[in-house]
Amino acid sequence: MSPSPRKDDPGPQVRQQMPRAKVLADSARQPGPFVRTSTPCDCRALEAFHAWRNETLKPSFNTLIDFSNWGLPGAGKRAVIELVTAWVQVPKGESSRLRMFTRLGQIPSNLDLVLVPQGEVAGQSVFIASHSLRSYTDNLIEFCVNRDNATTSGSALICVSGYLVDAP
Repeated sequence: MSPSPRKDDPGPQVRQQMPRAKVLADSARQPGPFVRTSTPCDCRALEAFHAWRNETLKPSFNTLIDFSNWGLPGAGKRAVIELVTAWVQVPKGESSRLRMFTRLGQIPSNLDLVLVPQGEVAGQSVFIASHSLRSYTDNLIEFCVNRDNATTSGSALICVSGYLVDAP
């Protein structure tokens, strides 16, 4: 069961306000984003997306962070995730791990992503990740932040970037 969207989460509003590209059949210039059909282009950019979640990690060994509130990939679409970045902060001396869950049809994908320690800031251990990858999903984009202490809290910021294609 998917959690209800947070009231302070801008995901749905951002997606609604994103301008759609205009496709021109000739070389005439018009204001706004456009693509000329007579020259090659990176057409994936026409369906690009960015989504992020900033979450408090409550005391627990595992915290799931769900991206369903962004409406990705949407009906009839498949998301191609090409970049994942993450920042995790936990109390000094703790460690953390990150796993991404997606699903293509009924087949799940569980990808372990490396978090690299960056040192300590104000008594907190800081970990980051930046992964260029290619992962596909028809409906599920979720992350699990795993920690070695279930009695303290922390925080995480996870961002995904990619593009949408028509589902087969």
